[in-house]
Amino acid sequence: MWKITALIASNSIQVFLFASGLFYLFLSFRGFWGLKKTPPAAGRRRFALLVPAHNEEGVVGLAVQSLVSQKYPRGLFDIFVVADHCSDNTAPVAAAAGARVLDHSGPGLKAGKGRALKWVTAKILALGGYDAFCYFDADSLAHPGFLEAMNAHLAAGDKALQGRQVAKNTSKLLSKILASGHLVSNRFFQLPKQALGLSANLNGKGMCFSSEVAAAFHWDETCLTEDIEMQMRLVRHGVHIAWAQDALVYDEEPEELSQYICRTIRWTRGSLDVARRHLPGLFARALRRFDPKALEGAVYCSQTYRFAAVMLAAALVWLNRDSFNLLVWLFHRLPGVANTLKIVSLVPLLLYPAVALLIEKARPDLLVAYFLHPVLAALRLPIFVAGVLRGRDFWGRTEHTSRVVIADLVE
Repeated sequence: MWKITALIASNSIQVFLFASGLFYLFLSFRGFWGLKKTPPAAGRRRFALLVPAHNEEGVVGLAVQSLVSQKYPRGLFDIFVVADHCSDNTAPVAAAAGARVLDHSGPGLKAGKGRALKWVTAKILALGGYDAFCYFDADSLAHPGFLEAMNAHLAAGDKALQGRQVAKNTSKLLSKILASGHLVSNRFFQLPKQALGLSANLNGKGMCFSSEVAAAFHWDETCLTEDIEMQMRLVRHGVHIAWAQDALVYDEEPEELSQYICRTIRWTRGSLDVARRHLPGLFARALRRFDPKALEGAVYCSQTYRFAAVMLAAALVWLNRDSFNLLVWLFHRLPGVANTLKIVSLVPLLLYPAVALLIEKARPDLLVAYFLHPVLAALRLPIFVAGVLRGRDFWGRTEHTSRVVIADLVE
């Protein structure tokens, strides 16, 4: 009996892995064509720009400067920096740059990005007078046209939005590798989802919610990946997240391997928590309401377990090596019988994502750096294990050191 159960489990996992891989491959084909530009809005909305910061005196001033420099009427947006249990000069640096600083510390207030966002959003909602809320990180920079673009999308009827994220620092090899990944994701993932009516991924900065959405959906206080948690909660409740390609936000990428590992462990732990909370509900909504956005959200959310699923499938294939196994069957059906021919037949799948970099006219050094992604992939097993073993309160803060200013990025 156990052999039959193992065989069914093995092929079920293989079908899921194969089908989900094909789904995102076919989805990416839409990335070969661009999107129509959103027409300018007739009226202008009032924005609250929120920047949570914990001991970010080195970069928060640059973030605020990029927001002050928006090509949008200065009287129609206010900048709020949330000094979250800071023990450095974050507050005076942010204030000197032009932000209103709100202190999130003291009795009854625990540190944490999700807690700070929930606290400050409620506080500003109580003030009234804002049509939309935009969220940034202290290490991020906003393109001068960010608010103008978001205003146009809100006028077109969008309620929740994610701007296009690219790297602001590409001087080190690791940051180049990660920057190339952003370009591929934007072109072959975010763009196709927007074009086909699916919900975009939230990236933690460059997000914009209407005041109605901000009031109805509070930030989670405990999840280590509050952006992904918010994304799945919005999708579960039928709120579409649009991708605003013309609203550009620049993110700081890790430049040291230790920074990257720490950040990825945190993301893994948070993503596992999000999947535990929302995966059943996403599948349920997809089945009950025939909601393609919820189905894609469920498939994406389940990718958190992809590495574990691959390892389990490999073990089950070995245990059932004398029985039918889908992947083994497919592998033997590839053209040719020699291993060299089988490898050659797989090369286009390995090279294909790099096409996105060519379409985006990426710099040659980013194109070369892209092919080093397999080096980072070698870290997936220890990172996944560390993410599983870490507690849900693990933060693992990443030190931000890039001193790039918005004028360095915008001509």
